Amino acid sequence: MFSDKSGDKFTDLFPLSVYRDHLGMDASQRKVLAERILADEQRKPTPAEEETAWLGDTAGHEFLFEASEFAVLFEKIGASVKDYAAGIGLQPDHLNFYFQRSWATVSRQGQRIFEHAHLQSHISFAYYLQKSSDAGGIYFSVAEHPNELAEGLFTIQKSSAGILAGGGNERSLNRRYLEPDEDEIIIFPSKTLHSTAPNMTTEPRISISADIVITLKDSGGHETLMPPVQRWKRFA
Repeated sequence: MFSDKSGDKFTDLFPLSVYRDHLGMDASQRKVLAERILADEQRKPTPAEEETAWLGDTAGHEFLFEASEFAVLFEKIGASVKDYAAGIGLQPDHLNFYFQRSWATVSRQGQRIFEHAHLQSHISFAYYLQKSSDAGGIYFSVAEHPNELAEGLFTIQKSSAGILAGGGNERSLNRRYLEPDEDEIIIFPSKTLHSTAPNMTTEPRISISADIVITLKDSGGHETLMPPVQRWKRFA
């Protein structure tokens, strides 16, 4: 929270709730997974001059959850995703959760991921497998801030121009920054715009992400949310 001259005259509504937790993967476990990912990266590396990080999904490695060495990690991730779902008010016992795809990202010095969203899924996450303290974190953005009085008012450009008092606050910034730790998972709605800061160190920053789809276990009487996959019928 922050303090201002208006005291308690404001009631703040509609927060973006981002889940954070440490998974408890020990260093030896993480080392094995990091070596596997770096080996994948070297088969089709990103040119050194590229500003965009290496993305495993576009390099042909989009189903990490199928690899046996990642089984323990994805078991822990699954538990955290259900904890996240319960925390935002869902009843996980009524839902099926599916890892749709999963991939690793390797950000070397100066590399980052530009702003994007994952509109084909419901829940996304970033797990920081290898990250030094100065390797850069993650930004979350909103295209239409609920408090924005005019388009483009709550932007970094307007903040830099001095239009936002003190550079803006929680009520007037459309981008917020988180600095995760190594072994920390960040879970958020897939539709959320996000990007990463450049890695300013010489050590690669390695993260693992996935897109998750939820369906109803029993869709009887429900119009929204997807019915169980087992009830779908393929026609082509």
